[in-house]
Amino acid sequence: MSYNLGVDLGTTFIAAAVKRSGQVEMFTLGDRAVIVPAVVFVRRDGAVLTGDAAVRRAVAEPQRVGREFKRRLGDPTPLVLGGTPFSAEALLGQVLRDVLDKATETEGEPPEHVVLTRPANWGPYRQELFGEVPKLAGLDEAATITEPEAAAAYYASKRRVPDEVVAVYDLGGGTFDATVVRKTTDSIEILGEPEGIERLGGVDFDEAILAHVDSTLNGALTEFAAQGPEGAAVLRRLQQDCAEAKEALSVDTEATIPVFLPQHHHEVTITREQFEEMIRAPIEATIDSLRRALRSAQVTPDELSAVLLVGGSSRIPLVARMVSEALGRPTAVDAHPKYAVALGAAALATEHADAEPRPVVEKPVEAEPPSPPEEPPKPPGPRRRRRPRPRRPLLIAGAVLAVLGALALFNVFGGGGGPPPQQSGSIPETAIPETAPPQARPPIAESLPAPGVTGSIGVAAPRGIAVTPDGAHAFVASRDSGRVSVIETSTGQVRASLVMPLAPQFVTITPDGRRAYVSCYPPSGPENQVAVLDTSTGAVLNTVQVGKHPYTLMASPDGREVWVPDHDSAEISIIDTATDTVSATIKVKPNPHSVAFTPDGATAFIANHESNLVTAVNTATRQIEAETPVPKSPHSVSVAPNGRSVAVGSYDAGSVSAIDVGSHQLLGTVRVGAKPASVAFAPDNRHLYAVNEGSNTVSVVDSNSGEVTATVPVGQAPVSVAVTPDGRQAYVTNVASNAVSVLGTAR
Repeated sequence: MSYNLGVDLGTTFIAAAVKRSGQVEMFTLGDRAVIVPAVVFVRRDGAVLTGDAAVRRAVAEPQRVGREFKRRLGDPTPLVLGGTPFSAEALLGQVLRDVLDKATETEGEPPEHVVLTRPANWGPYRQELFGEVPKLAGLDEAATITEPEAAAAYYASKRRVPDEVVAVYDLGGGTFDATVVRKTTDSIEILGEPEGIERLGGVDFDEAILAHVDSTLNGALTEFAAQGPEGAAVLRRLQQDCAEAKEALSVDTEATIPVFLPQHHHEVTITREQFEEMIRAPIEATIDSLRRALRSAQVTPDELSAVLLVGGSSRIPLVARMVSEALGRPTAVDAHPKYAVALGAAALATEHADAEPRPVVEKPVEAEPPSPPEEPPKPPGPRRRRRPRPRRPLLIAGAVLAVLGALALFNVFGGGGGPPPQQSGSIPETAIPETAPPQARPPIAESLPAPGVTGSIGVAAPRGIAVTPDGAHAFVASRDSGRVSVIETSTGQVRASLVMPLAPQFVTITPDGRRAYVSCYPPSGPENQVAVLDTSTGAVLNTVQVGKHPYTLMASPDGREVWVPDHDSAEISIIDTATDTVSATIKVKPNPHSVAFTPDGATAFIANHESNLVTAVNTATRQIEAETPVPKSPHSVSVAPNGRSVAVGSYDAGSVSAIDVGSHQLLGTVRVGAKPASVAFAPDNRHLYAVNEGSNTVSVVDSNSGEVTATVPVGQAPVSVAVTPDGRQAYVTNVASNAVSVLGTAR
């Protein structure tokens, strides 16, 4: 009997459903469950295993395992598994092919029609890459619809109300989508522009629980994870236990997480109240996204029949409560929200197919063990199955919004869009992930006026942070743990924990990305130095003695020098990066906190906290050019990407000011939150981010108008911010929360 197949290739799980004789039901993929984990394992002979088979082998050889690779779609840097690079679409294709093979084996014939689902907020680039997935799985073509369309179709199939308008709130394992749809007589119509948040889902909530466990154990997990394969295996098991605790808290008021470390056994309890406090800010961000989708659709909340909650993470009780309270509308959630998308896709399969004959299934071709290829390989497998071409997709209302950039006038913050003109610490070389040579960087994205928190990464007491020039990693200094953590930005995972010779404070990375310079000093004692790290191995190459209490240091644009503000010595130590020695010192006013360079490197600006002055230094002559009075306690400086102005965060004044680079005159001041400790511009020059340590927020300032466009709640005691080179994400360190907040700063 012929059947249609709907497949939901999720971030953390894969689900499939079949439709035969007008009836839709789930298709069992797992050994003991209907759905399977989105996990792959590359064997030594090059064969790729997926799902349960991959999970069973993950503990023994974690370096051969890939997870959450859907998040990597569009990332030019491939995933390296077992020494072989793979693109995200290649791994998705392998997973899909295994789903097709299992369906064919179980049903005795291939599906007549296949429909895949994708997030609604993906742009053309990722849609095009996702279009390659069925081809890599052996299909000439397969129909693709958005996940909200599929979920709404399944919801509508159980109701017979025409012209019903529903908001789809899709919070899955790794992404969030908000879409407004209308059910017509014979289709599902998307209204307005879908909204979404990258890198926000259940895996981020799991990481928040893991950070809670690590904090409860005083950083024991962070320390143990750095001890090689054994630590990685234990951490993987603990991550699974954290995920199970999260699910338990949906039905219970507390959960206990067992922690098995060598010679130590701990039990950490987390209450539902604690968990809800951890995830409240991200859920508020999803509701803001949902409101934007409603505005785009020109639909008011009272016009909604319901808010349909989709995705496994929507089962968290706080989600339904906050969504209902915010919009004043009832929520509708299926008994199995993980299944709704696959069921809807299967139900719609016939609408996306021609009447071409079904293909003959060909058996997979066993691949030879591959040598590491120069480009990400396509997964080995069968020759292509021929499939009918889909019909025109479901009606989508609302045209794609074209944004025309205009050249803005010079203003207070230099606004205007567009891009700017075992040694101590030694670790196994595999600790920092192996990557293939980077490809061309993506273009700078347009920054959002109201970014949202998209995730939280557990790091013990993080302070200083810097992102590598290719955007692949963030280096985070933790004074309390004595380590520098290395975050892989594409996955949000801590990939290495580097032991430092002294307590690390702040970090900067050279423009070539090869070295990180870390300011280090203990809470008490005479030692004051800068540690030099090899970013590829994590080894401490050198230590450089500097003045007392080195603070927020900065590498020069040409990479030849690192300028170190010595807080208690009232001087700048200049490190020659060719020799890693101090080549000069410059006396400045008391308590220098932060250094920033103009894009051409000609001028350095120094914030002098106790003197209420910003000092401008000619980098060629080492002479002070000007000293500009600013509001009380200038703590951080950042030069606009276009080089026109300098932003100054004044800690005790609760404000951010702008100084003209040419005249050194104060241009204006805007109030932000309490105790702004760090400022940074978006790469497109449109917005400025101010981290408010005293109010646990980030203020977003429009560079053109000087107005605060958003105040974003983050963790407790935020200290520093770093923005990725493409402007799509900002990372905020929260000392008291033991976490790094991830902000989605661009569409």
